Amino acid sequence: MKSLCSSVIGFLLVCALVFDPLAFTQKKSFARFDRELTKKEEKWVRQTLAALRLDEKIGQMIAVGANAVFMNRESDEYKQLRHQIVNNKVGGLILSRSQVWATAMLTNRLQEMAKVPLLVSADLEMGPGMRLEDTTWWPPNMAVAATGETKYAWLQGSYTAREARAAGINWLYAPVADVNNNPNNPVINVRSYGEDPQTVGAFVSAFVEGAQTAGALATAKHFPGHGGTATDSHIDLPVVDVSKERLENVELVPFRAAIASGVGSIMTAHIALPQIEPEPAAPLRSLGESNAPAVTLPATLSPKIVTGVLRDELKFKGLVVTDAMEMAGVAARYDAATSAVQAVKAGADMILKPPDIDAAIRAIKQAVDRGDISEARINASVERILRAKAALGLNERRTVDLNEVDRLVSDPQFNAVAQEIANRSITLVRDERKSVPLGKTQLLAITFTDDENRAVTQPFIAELRRSGAQVDAITLDIRSTDSDLERVRSQLTEPAVAVVYCVSVRSVALPPMGARLAAEIGKVKAPVIVISFGNPYLLGAMPAVPAYIAAYSPYPVSQRAAAHALLGDTDIAGKLPVTLPDLYPRGHGLEVKRLGAPKTPLLD
Repeated sequence: MKSLCSSVIGFLLVCALVFDPLAFTQKKSFARFDRELTKKEEKWVRQTLAALRLDEKIGQMIAVGANAVFMNRESDEYKQLRHQIVNNKVGGLILSRSQVWATAMLTNRLQEMAKVPLLVSADLEMGPGMRLEDTTWWPPNMAVAATGETKYAWLQGSYTAREARAAGINWLYAPVADVNNNPNNPVINVRSYGEDPQTVGAFVSAFVEGAQTAGALATAKHFPGHGGTATDSHIDLPVVDVSKERLENVELVPFRAAIASGVGSIMTAHIALPQIEPEPAAPLRSLGESNAPAVTLPATLSPKIVTGVLRDELKFKGLVVTDAMEMAGVAARYDAATSAVQAVKAGADMILKPPDIDAAIRAIKQAVDRGDISEARINASVERILRAKAALGLNERRTVDLNEVDRLVSDPQFNAVAQEIANRSITLVRDERKSVPLGKTQLLAITFTDDENRAVTQPFIAELRRSGAQVDAITLDIRSTDSDLERVRSQLTEPAVAVVYCVSVRSVALPPMGARLAAEIGKVKAPVIVISFGNPYLLGAMPAVPAYIAAYSPYPVSQRAAAHALLGDTDIAGKLPVTLPDLYPRGHGLEVKRLGAPKTPLLD
């Protein structure tokens, strides 16, 4: 596996040079975070560790959450953030909803007030737009895999890292290394590169190499694998009842590939694996839940999984960070103090977003004072944290150049690659009437969504119109009534109109109104095409539709890509990274040339 990964990465680097010569203009020497530090960096790590008191060392193991938006210095939000950095000496920051300039300026200010440079992280698995609301959302991982080209994962990692570093973010909570082998997974789904472990591993390795070559710390998540769950760990503790053999052959494959590529950190999952860790979890803390089914210890709190499997068996030497401890997968059963102590005992280096940071730090210190946790154990984690900071160059420069922010963030070159990935990902799963492409024609676009934003497909409609199509548009959602459905029926009577049914739902299943709408549209004799702007598995809920396109996301890049594919402006060549149960296998996808493209001559 290691030699295979090395060969793949070597090929990727060559491809990237040819595809984008600028990708290497900022190449760093620390693409692998398991490298030896320089003598200067080693000295900084030793001196910094020696200068920290026990409570300050524990603070280094905590990451606090924040939104990088405007905050007055006298606001409660800002004062609380300052307290965590100045008083508790937290080692990291995770950004949620944020803005580019606010991120750059706030992280600079916080870095300046911190005793030790901060690891600033964000969930950027779908590009900077996932957290920086004034930048571009990239297509999700499943769309990247639908292109069949791992070079796009390399560029995805490289460009995301370069934009992130320019804005002050140095730690990417990406890539998702989960193998999505459960079509009903409500939390991973298109965030995964697919259902085949080796393919997922190749794309994960490419992202890691791209991101870390560009100077950011990458994170493979969610260990030991969240792809087989049917429960969202944000709201409950999922159970993955699989054997160690199955884990080795499926879930762990991408994580091994990431480790072989020198990934700097791995995030643990709040999932129970009873065949690996049989120790019972604490009961639910909420009243009236005493009869809830018993589950076993979450992986995040399990020494057998974090230390036994990840450290001892997989030989991972980098940073282990927990998923957010405020998530119900842990927080519904453990208070902030208890979960923090158990996470450290399990082997975590960085504890992400404890619900009560002061209580978590206090509890870990008390555990050390009691002898339940040794100070040597704390030192080992803090040393790994400091080594990551040194590898990122934070010991020499912790702030960012504000003059570079609007030169690198949302660079048109980066956004063009995001659009190219989306274009290449569009997958024509079915076309029984040979309706695709439609060309510049008259369309009736019907959207169904469970999003509060009823204008969710506006980028798609706008791109169709901009490209020359005449479009009538109507939207229904989960609040729509029978009279709304009757209004749609009345517009389906024109036989000359092509009908495009756009489905954008966050749920795994298609809500009843969406299914009823699909049934009505399926009766139309005119060309009918269904486009899933998200979950590709939705075809199973409307198996009779004559044409089906998987666009993999509702983000503008995917909507624009779908519009151009539908009208024949671009080739369609995407392949399914997953199986659609009882319908189509992984790797399936019809190929269609753009209108006006020269046809391949027939061979004699």
